[in-house]
Amino acid sequence: MATSSITHSFVISNPKSVQRFISALEESEQDRTPKQLLPGRELTNPKEILDLMAKRKR
Repeated sequence: MATSSITHSFVISNPKSVQRFISALEESEQDRTPKQLLPGRELTNPKEILDLMAKRKR
């Protein structure tokens, strides 16, 4: 599973390695792509949900 490596513990004891790790974290934060907003709305009314699902089956 791809996410299993995230849960492993690791130790960084070399000061240069610590600095490189911090720099990598900061750089990844800045390179984040913005979330794409998609048109739509959330359906919470059960009747609206049933109507939409009925259209889907046709």
